[in-house]
Amino acid sequence: MNSKYTRTLAGIGAIAALAFPAVSAAKGPHGHGHSGSAHHQDAGKHGGKKQHGRHTRSLIVVGVVSAVGTDGTVQVDVHHANHHGAGLVGQTVTFDVTGARIVVADVNGDGKLDLSDVAVGDRVLLRARVAKGETLDPTATITALGLIDKGTSPPADGGPAPSGSTDSNGSTDSNGSTDSGNTGSDSSTQPANG
Repeated sequence: MNSKYTRTLAGIGAIAALAFPAVSAAKGPHGHGHSGSAHHQDAGKHGGKKQHGRHTRSLIVVGVVSAVGTDGTVQVDVHHANHHGAGLVGQTVTFDVTGARIVVADVNGDGKLDLSDVAVGDRVLLRARVAKGETLDPTATITALGLIDKGTSPPADGGPAPSGSTDSNGSTDSNGSTDSGNTGSDSSTQPANG
């Protein structure tokens, strides 16, 4: 009987001897459950350590589109900006929007919301990142991260509406004809047949 228990204990010991080195190797040399070199390499990237590089600030600009380029750029007459873009107010600035998220109505009806829906005269808000402490050059092209097109605004003084908008002097009536003033084609001004 004694030999039966001895063989069983020897078998359990052999299994344990094979299992423990595998467990300790999986934990790594420091016993923290990570392989040592990979853990220390990732600590600089994700572990909350200081990241060295260029510090940037958010630039917000509001203005009116003065030109839309075929190369993915827009020129904007800047009316307002946050304090990082204060030097751009009153200037015409070119923004590269090729990689920007564009929020706009599908004006041309092609099913895509892109730069082709942005038109001259549209009010826009642009977002970009600029280097901390950098003095912005209004003649340089700024890479935008986002563009929001708010469309055209009605004139504040009650003057004529911008081209392409609907006003009361040329609107379509319920018969489908266009009212274009005194043309003499209205049925109420024609003499009755009789």
